[in-house]
Amino acid sequence: MKYKKINDATVQCIVSADDMAEYGLALSDIFERSERGEEFLRIIIERAHDEVGYQISGGNIAMQITPLKNDGLVVTFTDERPADFRGMLQHIKEALQSLSEELTEEEAVPRTFDDNRRMFVFSSLHQTMQYAAAIPNTYSVRSHLFKEGEDYYLVLEKNRLSYKSFNKISAEAVEFGNLIAVSEERLQYLEEHGECLIRNRAVSKLRRIYQS
Repeated sequence: MKYKKINDATVQCIVSADDMAEYGLALSDIFERSERGEEFLRIIIERAHDEVGYQISGGNIAMQITPLKNDGLVVTFTDERPADFRGMLQHIKEALQSLSEELTEEEAVPRTFDDNRRMFVFSSLHQTMQYAAAIPNTYSVRSHLFKEGEDYYLVLEKNRLSYKSFNKISAEAVEFGNLIAVSEERLQYLEEHGECLIRNRAVSKLRRIYQS
């Protein structure tokens, strides 16, 4: 595993296919949030201290997971709650672009990072509803809810929101869940292997259920 410190609160870890094989893991273990996959992600965070001197401040950790075409991963995580959440995403985007230039054509990171969409994973439906209820009902946000295994995936689309408002509600989400990669590949994986519980208007429907 290769570590790169983006800033004091944010670290990127490149996980090769050989690294995955060493731990007996497949990509499905990570994206389906299996017990082995969760343990592996914890190991990545713990090793960051020895590799790049990363210090966890005790806050919630937001995580971005991007698959590589060679069956590896890029895991970017931060325990910072940025005043400008878009700034953190830009750090990740720039790091992935830099990485893609270093890798061969076959290994390049999919160039499908979309700042107009955000995806969060929650460990329970209750957490998902709590977050939905925290979003003001005056905000027009297109949203979809998926379930895969025991986890719930909420996809938010910027729609007519300003980036300031979109970043604000995205930053609030890390209090309840984790940020993960948004790509056409990941969405297709959810469509094929998960269950779409609410297509469109997921936030407003979840809010109504939670507040009823």
